[in-house]
Amino acid sequence: MIKVELISDRMRRESRKFNIYNRIEKFFDKIKVFPENGDIIIVSGKYVAISEGRYYRLDGVVPTEEAYELAKANGGDPRIAELVLRESEAVMPSFAGIFMASINGILQPNAGIDKSNIKEGYVVLYPENPDASARKIRLFILDSYGAKVGVVITDSRIYPTRKGTTGIAIGYSGILPIVDERGSEDLFGKKLKVTKRAIADQIATMAQPIMGESNESRPLVLLRGLSSYVINRDIDVNLSVNYEEDIYFAAIKNYIEGKVYPREKAE
Repeated sequence: MIKVELISDRMRRESRKFNIYNRIEKFFDKIKVFPENGDIIIVSGKYVAISEGRYYRLDGVVPTEEAYELAKANGGDPRIAELVLRESEAVMPSFAGIFMASINGILQPNAGIDKSNIKEGYVVLYPENPDASARKIRLFILDSYGAKVGVVITDSRIYPTRKGTTGIAIGYSGILPIVDERGSEDLFGKKLKVTKRAIADQIATMAQPIMGESNESRPLVLLRGLSSYVINRDIDVNLSVNYEEDIYFAAIKNYIEGKVYPREKAE
């Protein structure tokens, strides 16, 4: 039998730089459950970013000519376009003022920059180095509580052709982020050829219904029961794939080129 618990509670709203380690201590005191070996601590990426001062007052952002050009392509805010350009490796205009951007290999609308859960007139970015932030939290818990835990820093994401958001891991430490199933057998003895389980993203998604998207104010979740994925070290794994190897990009490219079947339905 497998039993998994997710424990959280409301925390004080934050809108300026703060000591996240102090808040983590308050969190454990509040839920009256303290970390044990094998636990996983899930933390909102926006919560981490605000604690690090990774937010901007929009009126203080001066767009470049490139930002104005990008914003004009889909009616977006040039100030947002400027920040997206600063944060991203590549940016593609979408629609409704949204820019699809690649940041640290993750394809995210507006490079994860968000107006929500920050005071009016400001936007919050991703943590500068989410993996390093996760590592610091993991080592803090080890030093303060003597517990060997995993840490996952999360954000929300959308999937192609699907409504609504789910979770994504933008940073992690002390966990197996990917489990490679290639070569193992399924229920009927057939060998798997391509399957890799995105454990970090799955953990982020598990916490999403609890953390919420609006005024829930639950940026911290303790997950207990998945200790088999927790390790007392870091593994550097690239969780992204090249566009050339992405099945969605390949399908979209074929759609644009008219390679859609059956033809009578496509037309």
